[in-house]
Amino acid sequence: MAALLAVPVLAMAWCLRCIVKFRICVVGAHRFGHLALEPEMWLAARQADSNLGLPRTVDVWSFGSPRIRSNAYLSELWSTRIRVTPSWIVGALVRAGDIIPKLALEQAPLSVHGPANGLDKVPQQCPSVEGFTRKERELLQAYGLDTDRPYVALVVRDSAYYNSRGETEDPHLSLLNAELEKFLPACEHLLSLGLQVVRLGGPSPQKMSNVHGLFDYANSGIRTSELDVKLPMKCAFTVSTQTGPDALSLLARRPVLYVDVIRFSQFFFGTKLATWIPVRFVEPETSEPWSLDKLCSSSLLAAKESRQFTYSGAKLVKVGADELRDTVADYVDELANGVHESISNLRSRVNFKLTSAMEPWGRARFGDVTAQVSRNWLIHNKTWWLPED
Repeated sequence: MAALLAVPVLAMAWCLRCIVKFRICVVGAHRFGHLALEPEMWLAARQADSNLGLPRTVDVWSFGSPRIRSNAYLSELWSTRIRVTPSWIVGALVRAGDIIPKLALEQAPLSVHGPANGLDKVPQQCPSVEGFTRKERELLQAYGLDTDRPYVALVVRDSAYYNSRGETEDPHLSLLNAELEKFLPACEHLLSLGLQVVRLGGPSPQKMSNVHGLFDYANSGIRTSELDVKLPMKCAFTVSTQTGPDALSLLARRPVLYVDVIRFSQFFFGTKLATWIPVRFVEPETSEPWSLDKLCSSSLLAAKESRQFTYSGAKLVKVGADELRDTVADYVDELANGVHESISNLRSRVNFKLTSAMEPWGRARFGDVTAQVSRNWLIHNKTWWLPED
């Protein structure tokens, strides 16, 4: 019935198409990272390429039913920036368009990526979060986190998300998981520098050490919708295995060091905020690691499904605990002091190779590749990974 009632609305929009172009924007709000970055990337691209002529574009936004939204506080933040239409109305418009395709409204291809590199070129589109409230500061202080001092956000992916939903994780996705234990030496180094570390995410069987300055927020009893958003958006920087909360850091234009990047097609190659440590692809019989050129010529560069890596025959070697500690230490130094021109030139070679190898899909997905491979990792692996052409 609602779809039939929406047909006259579509007819009116069709008659006004020379003056006003209506477009439906349905956000994947059931995923934390998508709720953060899909509206951000879309609005940033629109601002960077504003068109003041006719027809004027009006976006009709939907975040789906409130019960499926991954974070109520973030949804409320976005609702102060964009007008969110009830999901049943947007659903009726979509179904009406299915009935009469000629009248169907365009549906925007929202994504956490974008060729306009909006995260680098345009200020934050999502309203800024308020500071920690007095109650929040006192609560976090009771767990050892001083919000007046800088802290680093830590995001370590495991199967806990699916377990919390009563689901079984696809065994191929385990390739993307990481052991929390290997991050502990890096955390200890950060503590020695006077930085605090907050582990984000949801409850997990992997527990942080009970050390002053390390706060296992993921397993604490004080998680709230507000803190889930504020903590990654107000950190100094984030160390992550690419899942959920790190998108909030990108949203707030905070730098992120990504550990063990496997799925290049799903990575944030379109922003300088991202620094990355790649997984080593190794021949199982000879133990010979793949150079960047070999990876670029492989179908794995564009692979999206984890099972493609499982069945590829290549062995995946992740960074070790000591190497990760040294790489994080080097990353902190780079954030403070910058890099030498020689490193910038090496990174430019890497990004040129990736941009060329990813044509044409990479251009549409990322634009130019601007993320930076880790300086420490690049220096220690340059001989085999990036030999002289």
